Amino acid sequence: MRRSIAAWVRRNVTERRLAVTLVAVGVPTTLAGVAVYVLPGPGFPLLVIGLSLLVTGLVMLGSGERP
Repeated sequence: MRRSIAAWVRRNVTERRLAVTLVAVGVPTTLAGVAVYVLPGPGFPLLVIGLSLLVTGLVMLGSGERP
């Protein structure tokens, strides 16, 4: 039986999993942005993207329900 991707996402992607993923992607992106920003290069956009992912993930984790 063929299932849609949207149905799989609704069943398996929780807010907590999404928040952890955002933090996990935000940390290395922020660190890479800092490294490129310190070295001569256009690191500011990468830094801003990394910080936004990191902060969004942390806020989602902080505002979630307690187990």
